Amino acid sequence: MEKTEQQILKHHGGDGEQAREMITSTYERRHDNDFWEFWNAQMGSVVGRKEGLIDLGAGTGQFINDLALRYPHNPVVGFEAAPYMLAAQLPLPDNAHLVKEDLNEPQANIEAGSVATVMANMLVHELPQPVNMFKAVYRWLKPGGRFCIIDLVRQPLADYLNHKYPDKALWTENLQRDVIEDVFQHFLEHNRYHADDLVYMLEALDFKVIEKTPLRDGRQVRIVAEK
Repeated sequence: MEKTEQQILKHHGGDGEQAREMITSTYERRHDNDFWEFWNAQMGSVVGRKEGLIDLGAGTGQFINDLALRYPHNPVVGFEAAPYMLAAQLPLPDNAHLVKEDLNEPQANIEAGSVATVMANMLVHELPQPVNMFKAVYRWLKPGGRFCIIDLVRQPLADYLNHKYPDKALWTENLQRDVIEDVFQHFLEHNRYHADDLVYMLEALDFKVIEKTPLRDGRQVRIVAEK
């Protein structure tokens, strides 16, 4: 767990408080009406009474709180490793809880075949390898259960830098070396996987990919896979 905590903090630029604020403050924008319409059509449609719902990389628990309120008869679990997220956990309904878990090698005691949906929103690109997590998700899901990944995917360097510096500051200002190196390090991390890489890994585990939708001009993808 310590290795994973250090890796996540490094990915978040060494400032956990800032990362937490950014993630929590953008939650409503990322979970707008369009998102919930998608959820109802592609994910909520497979949820049966009392079946589990899981959020991977749950942060402070915003999404599991929403799910618990929408599905009061279903157990909702969120997994999170970052201490600065867990320290600011929201008060949750009785049918929801947030668990400290290393998603590079999940050990959670989830009954096989007991889960209807699993969400991984802006998580997979943070993992050095997602194979163990994908295997666990497949084991947890019921037949017909669905796994949704929303994440950053590989893009050309030009697209990444033009999005990061639309004002051309990278080329016109005298930026410090460590600032530039940090930008390129994040480029490597945010470009860890191509959308087709994610599909390949999911299909290798016998998931059936039923949706692959580019988001934000191709910088992100939304994938829905069914067991």
